[in-house]
Amino acid sequence: MYLKNYSSILLVSAVAIFSACGGGKSKQQGMMGQMRATVVPYTVEPGSYTVVEKFPATLIANNVVEIRADVTGFLDAIVAPDGSRVGKGQVLYQIEKSRYTAVMNQSAASVEQAQADLALRQRDYDRYNNLLQHDAISRQTVDQANTALLTAKANLAAAKAAVARAATDVNHSTVKAPVSGKIGIAQIRVGDIVNAGQTLINTIVNEDPMYVDFDVPQYRMQEFLGLKQRPGDFKFYLQFTNGERYSVPGTILTINNIVDATTGTVKVRLQFPNKEGLLTSGMSLVVLMQYNTSASQLAIPAKAIVQNLSETSVMLLTKDNVIKQQGIQPGAVTDTMLIVNGGLNAGDRIVVDGLQKVRPGDTVNIAGATPPAAAGQAPAKKGK
Repeated sequence: MYLKNYSSILLVSAVAIFSACGGGKSKQQGMMGQMRATVVPYTVEPGSYTVVEKFPATLIANNVVEIRADVTGFLDAIVAPDGSRVGKGQVLYQIEKSRYTAVMNQSAASVEQAQADLALRQRDYDRYNNLLQHDAISRQTVDQANTALLTAKANLAAAKAAVARAATDVNHSTVKAPVSGKIGIAQIRVGDIVNAGQTLINTIVNEDPMYVDFDVPQYRMQEFLGLKQRPGDFKFYLQFTNGERYSVPGTILTINNIVDATTGTVKVRLQFPNKEGLLTSGMSLVVLMQYNTSASQLAIPAKAIVQNLSETSVMLLTKDNVIKQQGIQPGAVTDTMLIVNGGLNAGDRIVVDGLQKVRPGDTVNIAGATPPAAAGQAPAKKGK
Protein backbone atom coordinates (compact mmCIF):
# COMPACT_ATOMS: atom_id res chain seq x y z
CA MET A 1 0.00 0.00 0.00
CA TYR A 2 2.82 2.38 0.85
CA LEU A 3 4.73 1.57 -2.37
CA LYS A 4 1.65 2.07 -4.51
CA ASN A 5 0.98 5.53 -3.09
CA TYR A 6 4.64 6.47 -3.54
CA SER A 7 4.52 5.50 -7.24
CA SER A 8 1.43 7.62 -7.74
CA ILE A 9 3.15 10.59 -6.17
CA LEU A 10 6.15 10.19 -8.52
CA LEU A 11 3.87 9.98 -11.56
CA VAL A 12 1.98 13.12 -10.59
CA SER A 13 5.24 14.99 -9.96
CA ALA A 14 6.66 13.96 -13.34
CA VAL A 15 3.54 15.18 -15.12
CA ALA A 16 3.73 18.46 -13.25
CA ILE A 17 7.41 18.97 -14.07
CA PHE A 18 6.84 18.13 -17.75
CA SER A 19 3.94 20.57 -17.93
CA ALA A 20 6.00 23.27 -16.28
CA CYS A 21 8.91 22.72 -18.67
CA GLY A 22 6.63 22.80 -21.71
CA GLY A 23 4.99 26.03 -20.62
CA GLY A 24 8.36 27.65 -19.88
CA LYS A 25 9.71 26.75 -23.29
CA SER A 26 6.71 28.27 -25.01
CA LYS A 27 7.00 31.40 -22.93
CA GLN A 28 10.73 31.64 -23.69
CA GLN A 29 10.09 31.34 -27.41
CA GLY A 30 7.49 34.09 -27.16
CA MET A 31 9.93 36.34 -25.33
CA MET A 32 12.61 35.68 -27.96
CA GLY A 33 10.17 36.75 -30.66
CA GLN A 34 9.52 39.97 -28.75
CA MET A 35 13.30 40.64 -28.43
CA ARG A 36 13.92 40.55 -32.19
CA ALA A 37 14.79 43.87 -33.82
CA THR A 38 11.99 45.47 -35.78
CA VAL A 39 12.89 46.90 -39.19
CA VAL A 40 11.12 48.76 -41.97
CA PRO A 41 11.48 47.01 -45.35
CA TYR A 42 11.40 48.39 -48.90
CA THR A 43 10.37 46.25 -51.84
CA VAL A 44 12.51 46.87 -54.94
CA GLU A 45 10.38 47.68 -57.97
CA PRO A 46 11.29 48.79 -61.52
CA GLY A 47 10.47 52.30 -62.68
CA SER A 48 11.63 55.29 -64.73
CA TYR A 49 13.70 57.97 -63.01
CA THR A 50 15.08 61.39 -63.90
CA VAL A 51 18.76 61.34 -63.06
CA VAL A 52 21.01 64.36 -62.55
CA GLU A 53 24.71 63.56 -62.24
CA LYS A 54 27.20 66.20 -61.11
CA PHE A 55 30.81 66.61 -62.24
CA PRO A 56 33.30 69.31 -61.15
CA ALA A 57 34.36 71.21 -64.27
CA THR A 58 36.69 73.94 -65.49
CA LEU A 59 35.87 76.53 -68.16
CA ILE A 60 38.39 76.99 -70.97
CA ALA A 61 38.33 79.54 -73.80
CA ASN A 62 38.09 77.94 -77.24
CA ASN A 63 41.10 79.99 -78.39
CA VAL A 64 43.88 81.61 -76.35
CA VAL A 65 46.53 83.62 -78.22
CA GLU A 66 49.56 85.31 -76.68
CA ILE A 67 50.43 88.64 -78.29
CA ARG A 68 54.17 88.95 -78.98
CA ALA A 69 55.82 91.24 -81.51
CA ASP A 70 58.36 89.91 -84.02
CA VAL A 71 60.26 93.23 -84.10
CA THR A 72 62.30 94.94 -81.39
CA GLY A 73 61.66 98.51 -80.29
CA PHE A 74 60.04 100.79 -77.75
CA LEU A 75 56.28 100.64 -77.30
CA ASP A 76 54.94 103.88 -78.78
CA ALA A 77 51.18 103.52 -78.23
CA ILE A 78 48.42 101.29 -76.80
CA VAL A 79 45.52 101.48 -79.21
CA ALA A 80 43.09 98.83 -77.87
CA PRO A 81 42.01 99.37 -74.21
CA ASP A 82 42.55 96.54 -71.76
CA GLY A 83 39.54 94.24 -71.47
CA SER A 84 37.95 95.34 -74.74
CA ARG A 85 36.62 93.05 -77.44
CA VAL A 86 38.68 93.15 -80.62
CA GLY A 87 38.23 91.80 -84.10
CA LYS A 88 40.75 89.94 -86.22
CA GLY A 89 43.12 92.43 -87.89
CA GLN A 90 42.31 95.30 -85.49
CA VAL A 91 45.30 97.46 -84.47
CA LEU A 92 46.30 96.81 -80.85
CA TYR A 93 49.75 98.37 -80.26
CA GLN A 94 52.26 100.53 -82.07
CA ILE A 95 55.99 99.85 -81.77
CA GLU A 96 58.65 102.40 -82.71
CA LYS A 97 59.03 102.10 -86.49
CA SER A 98 61.53 104.85 -87.42
CA ARG A 99 64.50 102.50 -87.62
CA TYR A 100 62.59 100.05 -89.78
CA THR A 101 61.41 102.83 -92.08
CA ALA A 102 65.00 103.97 -92.49
CA VAL A 103 66.13 100.45 -93.34
CA MET A 104 63.31 100.13 -95.87
CA ASN A 105 64.30 103.42 -97.53
CA GLN A 106 67.90 102.31 -97.69
CA SER A 107 66.86 99.01 -99.22
CA ALA A 108 64.76 100.85 -101.78
CA ALA A 109 67.81 102.91 -102.78
CA SER A 110 69.80 99.70 -103.13
CA VAL A 111 67.17 98.41 -105.52
CA GLU A 112 67.55 101.49 -107.71
CA GLN A 113 71.34 101.08 -107.66
CA ALA A 114 71.04 97.42 -108.59
CA GLN A 115 68.64 98.24 -111.39
CA ALA A 116 71.09 100.80 -112.84
CA ASP A 117 73.98 98.36 -112.62
CA LEU A 118 71.87 95.68 -114.31
CA ALA A 119 71.04 98.02 -117.17
CA LEU A 120 74.73 98.76 -117.67
CA ARG A 121 75.70 95.09 -117.63
CA GLN A 122 72.91 94.32 -120.09
CA ARG A 123 74.17 96.94 -122.56
CA ASP A 124 77.75 95.69 -122.26
CA TYR A 125 76.70 92.14 -122.92
CA ASP A 126 74.59 93.10 -125.93
CA ARG A 127 77.42 95.14 -127.44
CA TYR A 128 80.09 92.47 -126.89
CA ASN A 129 77.81 89.75 -128.22
CA ASN A 130 77.24 91.82 -131.41
CA LEU A 131 80.98 92.27 -131.88
CA LEU A 132 81.46 88.52 -131.45
CA GLN A 133 79.18 87.94 -134.44
CA HIS A 134 81.70 89.86 -136.59
CA ASP A 135 84.73 88.20 -134.98
CA ALA A 136 85.76 91.59 -133.61
CA ILE A 137 86.11 90.42 -130.01
CA SER A 138 87.12 87.29 -128.15
CA ARG A 139 84.68 84.74 -126.75
CA GLN A 140 86.22 85.21 -123.31
CA THR A 141 85.24 88.88 -123.22
CA VAL A 142 81.64 87.98 -124.04
CA ASP A 143 81.56 85.29 -121.38
CA GLN A 144 82.83 87.76 -118.78
CA ALA A 145 80.15 90.23 -119.78
CA ASN A 146 77.50 87.52 -119.44
CA THR A 147 78.75 86.63 -115.94
CA ALA A 148 78.61 90.28 -114.92
CA LEU A 149 75.05 90.45 -116.26
CA LEU A 150 73.95 87.42 -114.22
CA THR A 151 75.58 88.87 -111.11
CA ALA A 152 73.73 92.14 -111.60
CA LYS A 153 70.42 90.30 -111.87
CA ALA A 154 71.17 88.42 -108.62
CA ASN A 155 72.09 91.68 -106.87
CA LEU A 156 68.81 93.23 -107.96
CA ALA A 157 66.84 90.25 -106.63
CA ALA A 158 68.67 90.46 -103.29
CA ALA A 159 67.97 94.19 -103.06
CA LYS A 160 64.26 93.62 -103.70
CA ALA A 161 64.19 90.90 -101.03
CA ALA A 162 65.78 93.32 -98.58
CA VAL A 163 63.05 95.86 -99.36
CA ALA A 164 60.35 93.23 -98.76
CA ARG A 165 61.92 92.24 -95.46
CA ALA A 166 62.22 95.86 -94.35
CA ALA A 167 58.61 96.52 -95.38
CA THR A 168 57.51 93.52 -93.31
CA ASP A 169 59.32 94.90 -90.26
CA VAL A 170 57.65 98.26 -90.76
CA ASN A 171 54.26 96.54 -91.07
CA HIS A 172 54.85 94.36 -88.01
CA SER A 173 55.74 97.36 -85.88
CA THR A 174 51.97 97.84 -85.89
CA VAL A 175 50.70 94.92 -83.79
CA LYS A 176 47.29 93.66 -84.92
CA ALA A 177 44.90 91.11 -83.45
CA PRO A 178 45.50 87.65 -84.99
CA VAL A 179 42.04 86.45 -83.86
CA SER A 180 38.80 87.91 -82.59
CA GLY A 181 38.12 87.83 -78.86
CA LYS A 182 38.56 89.66 -75.60
CA ILE A 183 41.91 91.24 -74.85
CA GLY A 184 43.33 91.05 -71.36
CA ILE A 185 45.52 93.40 -69.29
CA ALA A 186 48.66 94.61 -71.05
CA GLN A 187 51.89 93.37 -69.47
CA ILE A 188 53.91 96.41 -70.59
CA ARG A 189 53.40 100.18 -70.79
CA VAL A 190 54.27 102.91 -73.28
CA GLY A 191 58.02 103.41 -73.33
CA ASP A 192 58.90 99.83 -72.37
CA ILE A 193 61.24 97.93 -74.66
CA VAL A 194 59.72 95.10 -76.68
CA ASN A 195 62.04 92.25 -77.64
CA ALA A 196 61.13 90.38 -80.80
CA GLY A 197 59.51 87.02 -80.07
CA GLN A 198 60.15 87.27 -76.32
CA THR A 199 58.13 90.03 -74.66
CA LEU A 200 54.55 89.00 -73.82
CA ILE A 201 52.43 92.07 -74.50
CA ASN A 202 48.95 90.71 -73.83
CA THR A 203 46.61 87.75 -74.37
CA ILE A 204 43.45 87.43 -76.45
CA VAL A 205 40.85 84.82 -75.56
CA ASN A 206 37.85 83.76 -77.59
CA GLU A 207 35.12 82.61 -75.21
CA ASP A 208 32.17 82.09 -77.53
CA PRO A 209 31.59 79.21 -77.56
CA MET A 210 33.08 78.30 -74.19
CA TYR A 211 34.70 74.93 -73.64
CA VAL A 212 33.99 73.02 -70.43
CA ASP A 213 36.27 70.13 -69.36
CA PHE A 214 35.46 67.50 -66.75
CA ASP A 215 36.71 63.99 -65.92
CA VAL A 216 34.81 60.70 -65.82
CA PRO A 217 36.02 57.26 -64.65
CA GLN A 218 37.65 55.26 -67.42
CA TYR A 219 35.02 52.51 -67.20
CA ARG A 220 32.44 55.06 -68.41
CA MET A 221 34.42 56.02 -71.52
CA GLN A 222 32.34 53.86 -73.87
CA GLU A 223 29.15 55.15 -72.28
CA PHE A 224 30.07 58.76 -73.01
CA LEU A 225 31.21 57.90 -76.53
CA GLY A 226 27.71 56.55 -77.08
CA LEU A 227 26.16 59.78 -75.81
CA LYS A 228 27.48 61.65 -78.84
CA GLN A 229 25.17 59.49 -80.97
CA ARG A 230 22.15 60.26 -78.75
CA PRO A 231 22.25 64.04 -78.20
CA GLY A 232 18.52 64.29 -77.53
CA ASP A 233 18.48 61.79 -74.65
CA PHE A 234 20.99 63.60 -72.44
CA LYS A 235 21.12 67.27 -71.48
CA PHE A 236 24.10 69.12 -70.03
CA TYR A 237 23.81 72.22 -67.86
CA LEU A 238 26.20 74.38 -65.87
CA GLN A 239 25.63 75.24 -62.21
CA PHE A 240 27.29 78.30 -60.67
CA THR A 241 28.74 78.29 -57.17
CA ASN A 242 25.60 80.07 -55.87
CA GLY A 243 23.45 77.15 -57.07
CA GLU A 244 21.96 78.92 -60.10
CA ARG A 245 21.92 77.23 -63.50
CA TYR A 246 23.29 78.68 -66.72
CA SER A 247 20.25 79.07 -68.93
CA VAL A 248 21.61 77.56 -72.15
CA PRO A 249 22.37 73.79 -72.34
CA GLY A 250 25.61 72.52 -73.84
CA THR A 251 26.66 69.67 -76.10
CA ILE A 252 29.48 67.12 -76.14
CA LEU A 253 32.31 68.37 -78.34
CA THR A 254 34.86 65.60 -77.90
CA ILE A 255 36.12 62.86 -75.58
CA ASN A 256 39.84 62.51 -75.08
CA ASN A 257 41.55 59.48 -76.59
CA ILE A 258 43.85 58.75 -73.64
CA VAL A 259 43.32 57.79 -70.00
CA ASP A 260 45.11 59.74 -67.30
CA ALA A 261 47.33 57.08 -65.72
CA THR A 262 47.45 58.99 -62.42
CA THR A 263 43.72 59.42 -61.85
CA GLY A 264 42.29 56.67 -64.08
CA THR A 265 39.92 59.17 -65.69
CA VAL A 266 39.08 60.37 -69.20
CA LYS A 267 38.54 64.03 -70.06
CA VAL A 268 35.23 65.02 -71.64
CA ARG A 269 34.86 68.41 -73.35
CA LEU A 270 31.52 70.21 -73.74
CA GLN A 271 30.79 73.49 -75.46
CA PHE A 272 28.29 76.17 -74.37
CA PRO A 273 27.17 79.31 -76.22
CA ASN A 274 28.45 82.43 -74.42
CA LYS A 275 27.10 85.40 -76.37
CA GLU A 276 26.38 87.41 -73.20
CA GLY A 277 29.85 86.74 -71.77
CA LEU A 278 28.58 85.29 -68.48
CA LEU A 279 31.14 82.47 -68.66
CA THR A 280 34.81 83.30 -68.13
CA SER A 281 37.79 81.11 -68.86
CA GLY A 282 39.26 79.55 -65.72
CA MET A 283 35.99 79.45 -63.73
CA SER A 284 35.27 76.31 -61.70
CA LEU A 285 31.65 75.21 -61.99
CA VAL A 286 29.59 72.01 -61.85
CA VAL A 287 28.35 70.15 -64.92
CA LEU A 288 24.87 68.68 -64.52
CA MET A 289 24.11 65.71 -66.78
CA GLN A 290 20.35 65.07 -66.86
CA TYR A 291 18.63 62.07 -68.42
CA ASN A 292 15.71 59.67 -67.96
CA THR A 293 16.24 55.98 -67.27
CA SER A 294 14.30 53.15 -68.88
CA ALA A 295 11.05 51.95 -67.27
CA SER A 296 12.82 48.81 -66.02
CA GLN A 297 15.41 50.65 -63.94
CA LEU A 298 15.78 49.55 -60.30
CA ALA A 299 16.36 52.09 -57.54
CA ILE A 300 16.36 52.04 -53.76
CA PRO A 301 16.24 54.70 -51.03
CA ALA A 302 19.74 56.13 -50.60
CA LYS A 303 19.49 55.70 -46.83
CA ALA A 304 19.35 51.91 -47.29
CA ILE A 305 22.94 51.57 -48.45
CA VAL A 306 25.77 50.31 -46.26
CA GLN A 307 29.08 51.75 -47.41
CA ASN A 308 32.58 50.56 -46.56
CA LEU A 309 35.96 50.98 -48.19
CA SER A 310 35.62 48.03 -50.55
CA GLU A 311 31.96 47.87 -51.57
CA THR A 312 28.45 49.23 -51.39
CA SER A 313 25.83 46.84 -50.01
CA VAL A 314 22.33 46.58 -48.54
CA MET A 315 20.69 44.42 -45.89
CA LEU A 316 18.52 41.97 -47.81
CA LEU A 317 15.55 40.20 -46.18
CA THR A 318 14.98 36.54 -47.00
CA LYS A 319 11.47 35.06 -47.10
CA ASP A 320 11.98 34.01 -43.47
CA ASN A 321 12.94 37.58 -42.48
CA VAL A 322 16.59 36.68 -41.99
CA ILE A 323 19.15 39.43 -42.68
CA LYS A 324 21.60 38.86 -45.53
CA GLN A 325 24.21 41.41 -46.59
CA GLN A 326 24.08 41.89 -50.37
CA GLY A 327 26.63 43.79 -52.46
CA ILE A 328 25.25 46.08 -55.17
CA GLN A 329 26.58 48.06 -58.10
CA PRO A 330 25.51 51.64 -57.35
CA GLY A 331 24.64 54.19 -60.00
CA ALA A 332 23.67 57.84 -59.81
CA VAL A 333 21.58 59.41 -57.06
CA THR A 334 18.26 60.95 -58.06
CA ASP A 335 16.53 62.90 -55.31
CA THR A 336 16.51 60.44 -52.38
CA MET A 337 16.84 57.33 -54.55
CA LEU A 338 19.99 55.47 -55.58
CA ILE A 339 20.05 53.88 -59.02
CA VAL A 340 21.10 50.22 -58.78
CA ASN A 341 22.88 48.75 -61.80
CA GLY A 342 23.43 45.28 -60.37
CA GLY A 343 23.07 43.06 -57.30
CA LEU A 344 19.30 43.27 -56.77
CA ASN A 345 16.20 41.96 -58.52
CA ALA A 346 12.69 43.28 -58.74
CA GLY A 347 10.69 42.05 -55.71
CA ASP A 348 13.65 41.89 -53.33
CA ARG A 349 13.08 43.32 -49.86
CA ILE A 350 15.74 45.43 -48.19
CA VAL A 351 15.99 47.16 -44.81
CA VAL A 352 15.58 50.95 -44.93
CA ASP A 353 15.05 51.70 -41.22
CA GLY A 354 16.67 49.86 -38.34
CA LEU A 355 20.00 49.17 -40.03
CA GLN A 356 21.96 50.00 -36.91
CA LYS A 357 20.11 47.29 -34.96
CA VAL A 358 20.75 44.30 -37.20
CA ARG A 359 23.57 42.13 -38.43
CA PRO A 360 23.78 39.46 -41.14
CA GLY A 361 22.12 36.27 -39.89
CA ASP A 362 19.67 38.01 -37.56
CA THR A 363 15.99 37.14 -37.74
CA VAL A 364 13.90 40.29 -37.48
CA ASN A 365 10.35 41.46 -37.08
CA ILE A 366 8.72 43.56 -39.80
CA ALA A 367 7.22 46.86 -38.71
CA GLY A 368 3.43 46.81 -38.96
CA ALA A 369 3.23 43.01 -39.24
CA THR A 370 1.85 40.71 -36.51
CA PRO A 371 4.68 38.48 -35.20
CA PRO A 372 3.95 34.77 -35.77
CA ALA A 373 2.95 32.73 -32.71
CA ALA A 374 5.84 30.86 -31.12
CA ALA A 375 5.92 27.11 -31.61
CA GLY A 376 3.77 25.29 -29.04
CA GLN A 377 2.13 28.56 -27.91
CA ALA A 378 -1.66 28.61 -28.14
CA PRO A 379 -3.16 31.77 -29.61
CA ALA A 380 -4.80 34.07 -27.10
CA LYS A 381 -8.52 33.53 -26.59
CA LYS A 382 -10.91 36.32 -27.42
CA GLY A 383 -12.89 37.66 -24.55
CA LYS A 384 -16.61 37.27 -24.44
